[in-house]
Amino acid sequence: MRWIIVLFLFLMYIINYSDKAIVGYAAVPIMEDLGLSFVEFGMVGSSFYWLFSIAGIVGATLSDKVGTKRMLTVMAIAWTLSQFSAFVIYSLPLLIFSRVFLGAFEGPFLAVAVSHISKWFPPEKRAFATSLVASGSMGAKLMAPFLILLIHSYSWRIGFGFLGALSLLWVILWMIFGRERPKYQVSVDVIQEKLPKLTWAELSTKLLTVNFILTTLVFFSAFWVLSWVFVWMPTYLTEIIHLSPLQMGYIVGGIGVFTSLGSIAVAMLSDHVLKKTKSHRKSRVFVVGICLVLGSIAFFSTTLISSTVGAVIALGMGLMLVNTIFSIAPQIANQLFPERKGLASGVLIGLANLAGIIGPLATGFVVQLAGDNTALGFNYSVILAASLVLIFSVIFLIFTNPDKETRKSGQLINAPAFIK
Repeated sequence: MRWIIVLFLFLMYIINYSDKAIVGYAAVPIMEDLGLSFVEFGMVGSSFYWLFSIAGIVGATLSDKVGTKRMLTVMAIAWTLSQFSAFVIYSLPLLIFSRVFLGAFEGPFLAVAVSHISKWFPPEKRAFATSLVASGSMGAKLMAPFLILLIHSYSWRIGFGFLGALSLLWVILWMIFGRERPKYQVSVDVIQEKLPKLTWAELSTKLLTVNFILTTLVFFSAFWVLSWVFVWMPTYLTEIIHLSPLQMGYIVGGIGVFTSLGSIAVAMLSDHVLKKTKSHRKSRVFVVGICLVLGSIAFFSTTLISSTVGAVIALGMGLMLVNTIFSIAPQIANQLFPERKGLASGVLIGLANLAGIIGPLATGFVVQLAGDNTALGFNYSVILAASLVLIFSVIFLIFTNPDKETRKSGQLINAPAFIK
């Protein structure tokens, strides 16, 4: 039964990721249909993240009280309503409201999914199960050609409605086959001594360390690039690199697969270095920092390469290298807050996600500022994103040293024991 649960969450992750990305696939039809400027469409992309972070924290906390199965059901119903609302959206305010609503109910997904998995798998198998669920992002990218075909053959509303139908089908099957927890408990985690209450003075002291601030800033720059990918990359591929919509869909799918596989490989390398050296600076900071520097250079080079094939390869390489931070940054934060890993990851992701609000708006402003020279505007947006990653990653590489925090604390926190 537990593998059926993993399959359900994997499929839900595909829907979740596709819901985020489809607004970018439909950027040009939406702007033409609703008469939106680049700045206004940037606001549409930004609006998805307005409540995303805070809703993620609130929703994940609430799931502990109402149950993860019920919370996942409510979230999927909300996704269905949001996507079906496309059929009555004929103005910018309605579109923005729909995206804000969707973002609020997608914010808690990953945390709730991980919590649900923990009920079905013992501690030593949870990371593997979670990685299978997270690979749904690859499946979502592979759906891109089909979604783009729907959008350009029929309308952007049909594309949104299709995802709404998938959410509805998922809800129906989940209510029939989904389970909150196994009938017989497969594992018991030893309940450790309750941690003392953390005061604001203690929390702020830890949050204001150089290591946490620089990790947050470099993660922020990566989220800036991710928001560019969701909102603007499809338009960039069609309007600037001059791919057809269908070609763009295949390229997005290919980049998604390449990015996922590359990120897994770098994460494995980082784990291997940690096992060999016991150093978080060498295994986490050096490995991902170098990847980010190289990724920013590759991303920037797309503005200089005239060949379509060369530009696509550089873009894919840049995005893959930048994406490596998403599996490693939380590990650095957890090392800095070993006794409060949930708090560390939550604050890190919440602050970095502010890039999702600022990035799309800034990109829309930069593109519109270039006037009729749209290509120049998009190139400036790429240079801006690449520069942020390059600057923050170089500073991150030089000054971040989680090992100092470990030595300063004078102790290592052991993993929870497991009783069979």
